[in-house]
Amino acid sequence: MPRRSLLLLAAAVVMLYFLIIMFMLSPLNGSKSTYYGHGYMNHFSYRQLPAVNWCKELRWRSPPAPHVVALVSYPGSGNTWLRYLLQQATGIVTGSIYMDHSLRVHGFPAENITDGSVLVVKTHEAPPIGRDKFKSAILLIRNPRDAILADFNRLHKGHIGTAPKSAFKKKSHEHKKTDWATYVSHELVGWESLHRLWLTRFAGAVHVVFYEALVQDTRAALQGILGFINHTISEADMNCAISFKEGIYRRKKKLQNFDPFTSEMYSALDEVRNRVLTMVVDYQKKHNESVRDNTVHQLSG
Repeated sequence: MPRRSLLLLAAAVVMLYFLIIMFMLSPLNGSKSTYYGHGYMNHFSYRQLPAVNWCKELRWRSPPAPHVVALVSYPGSGNTWLRYLLQQATGIVTGSIYMDHSLRVHGFPAENITDGSVLVVKTHEAPPIGRDKFKSAILLIRNPRDAILADFNRLHKGHIGTAPKSAFKKKSHEHKKTDWATYVSHELVGWESLHRLWLTRFAGAVHVVFYEALVQDTRAALQGILGFINHTISEADMNCAISFKEGIYRRKKKLQNFDPFTSEMYSALDEVRNRVLTMVVDYQKKHNESVRDNTVHQLSG
């Protein structure tokens, strides 16, 4: 092979390795995971994120727990932030049924680990058919308006970015409606279905956590979760977790100069939200639980 061709080949190989490294380092803008089956592309960019101040060095559960706890949520409901809080409080890594390389190199080394060596396992899917996969579940519920908007932002700007106004106005060639309107209609069905299946079809115990309650009283919400999974921590550990509760995994709320939701969207959001709230109340009554976290008011506003 001529020398010139060899040099070009070597340059191509170097460039490929460089692109792979850049992809791995892109902060919290992970690849379009398989659980997002939409025609939206993630935005990739390289930014330097501050280091995470962990309360203690992260470790694996030893010995592994005999039962695996699912951490269930609709995308955009704060799953990554709750995983971060749990890792801060306990020092134990949390797993996921997915492989998000950007999360793996930014504080979540147990991506794609789903056994008892992790504290909880992230999933956005319906309950698995196999009864032995998860013995219990933490169901994190967020107002569908905020969850759907947050995930739309993720699809355009990654885990911590915000979609530009133009993204809400774009129309597809196949439909007269905007991509945003189509997205809201489709995802609202998925939001309701996910919660209905875990509240009515899952055989194990379900601990409901409202994102809004997690924000309002992080300490109490974390204590409830740790009690549910029967994991005890010291007061010092909890205080440390609360002092670093913001971290880098919670998207900063950016005020927009427009409301992306129409009156028709709000009506649909209210109907679906109220049906899910009724399911939560029915589940808690059926299992002789008090209606926790002032349930009726958690998804309001």
